[in-house]
Amino acid sequence: MTMVRFVAALALVCSLSGAAAQSPERTPGQAATVAGPDVVAEAAARGRRLADDACAGCHATGPVGPSPLADATPFREVVHRRSLDQLEAGFAEGLVTAHPAMPAFVFRASEIDDLIAWLETLKDAEDA
Repeated sequence: MTMVRFVAALALVCSLSGAAAQSPERTPGQAATVAGPDVVAEAAARGRRLADDACAGCHATGPVGPSPLADATPFREVVHRRSLDQLEAGFAEGLVTAHPAMPAFVFRASEIDDLIAWLETLKDAEDA
């Protein structure tokens, strides 16, 4: 390798490593805060499907209706009892509840983003 190519390659590596060091690591929920309305709507739709699949057996996951399990708080009420940041942290750490009937859930960061996007629509609907 000639000296010019070596220096050019070294400069490229240094510039890329500097750019990587400047870009912070993405955390759950962050995607929804920087995305456009279409992306957020798509995330909310995925979040609703995930909530319906994983949670609707016990919780009311939509904007209306009772929970199938009387002791399970409807999601539209959960968003007013806890902040979205608290819920996001709970999803990331693993949900722990006082009642043993609640199964353990593990969500990927992208699923947490989607769930938070869905829960935000419920919060916004109640606040409107």
